[in-house]
Amino acid sequence: MKKLILFLFVVFFAAQAYAIEVSNVKLGGQVRVRGYNLQNFWDFDNDVDSDNWSVIRHKTSVHAGLDLGDGISGFVKITNQNWGNGVTASDNNDLFVDNAWINVKNFLDLPVTLKLGRQNLMYGSGFVLFDGQSQLGSNSLYFDGIKLTAHFSDNMMLDMIYVKDEENARANNAAVGEDDITLSGLYLTYKETPIVGKAEVYALNRHDESLGKDIIMYGLRASDKLKCGFDYSAEIAVQTGDAMTNVDQDAMGYKLDAGYTLKDVSMKPRFFVGYAALTGDEAGSTDNERWDTFYGGWPQFGDLLAFKYINAGPLNILNTTDPGYNSMSSVGGEAVYSNINILTVGTSAALTEKLSGKVSYSTITFDEIVGDDEFGNYVQGSVKYKYSKNLSFSIYAAMIDPGDAFGTMEDKATEFMWEADLRF
Repeated sequence: MKKLILFLFVVFFAAQAYAIEVSNVKLGGQVRVRGYNLQNFWDFDNDVDSDNWSVIRHKTSVHAGLDLGDGISGFVKITNQNWGNGVTASDNNDLFVDNAWINVKNFLDLPVTLKLGRQNLMYGSGFVLFDGQSQLGSNSLYFDGIKLTAHFSDNMMLDMIYVKDEENARANNAAVGEDDITLSGLYLTYKETPIVGKAEVYALNRHDESLGKDIIMYGLRASDKLKCGFDYSAEIAVQTGDAMTNVDQDAMGYKLDAGYTLKDVSMKPRFFVGYAALTGDEAGSTDNERWDTFYGGWPQFGDLLAFKYINAGPLNILNTTDPGYNSMSSVGGEAVYSNINILTVGTSAALTEKLSGKVSYSTITFDEIVGDDEFGNYVQGSVKYKYSKNLSFSIYAAMIDPGDAFGTMEDKATEFMWEADLRF
């Protein structure tokens, strides 16, 4: 808390020292408290207690945004997140720079925006690019680097991206060998097209030097929300390049979502269906067909399945059911989705002016596996109450009923989470 106060103190007096108008400075923050009860999130065995948690998790952050005029602005966000007192000293006492970037519009008098520094990159539904430093529960989402946006028109823009996920040993010829993880590429966005609504096309490269991984991914996404109440999102991507040293990558993934909202009905219920398919590695093939999740890991399929897919090495039951589930990751704690097919149906509604709810049911199968391919059934439900403009309360509950792929392990994985979230 003392460090948070010091941060605000420095921002205030820096503004005075450089004669910055107070109206050009925007301060804000977040206090979020979550209570978790997690059972069997790494296995399906009640007799193993290493993945049975009852914890309270905190997130505290403050941020300052500054508009200096002439198209120049900056933003700094300082955050602490912890899983309770005494878990680790660093979690409790250390603040980290969650975001810190400089933004320059019309850079060099060109229709280009330059953004430098620590920043979040979020595109589409988060299928391939959403979370950066998201290990073990989306602690943060940032990348370090550069994004250059060319504005061809009000309707079309191209993001040119070069960012570091992990720097690790700074020396390129370090004794441990080269170990950077770098993301680079192009992301083209058409805000509105005559046929498909919003269209996005991308070519991205993820280079993990420690694994010899150098994957190039090409993808496209279309989405729209029509006045009649129908909405949809469709995305497909293929991956080529090197999965690791001397192994070629040949993978594909796609994600389809569609919904219909009854606008003229009380509570405006929305009914939706979705299907996602991420390829697995084919037995007997010299190539690697296992999908690399890039940075679409944590949020897109719900909290419990993300915990289930954490790169926890031998602690995770997937290590025996789907050997190599984490072979594409050198970072512990990542949600390494691959080798699965997920079919989902559900509904959401505004129950009252302030209360909303959502429930879904999914069936999950493995794409490539020796033996039975039935992963299991996945049920999720959530309720959110908007207490005021700044404060909300939420409840999330989920259960995975394991399928025959896990053999004699038949105990369910469950999660119950409550949340109080204050933003100012």
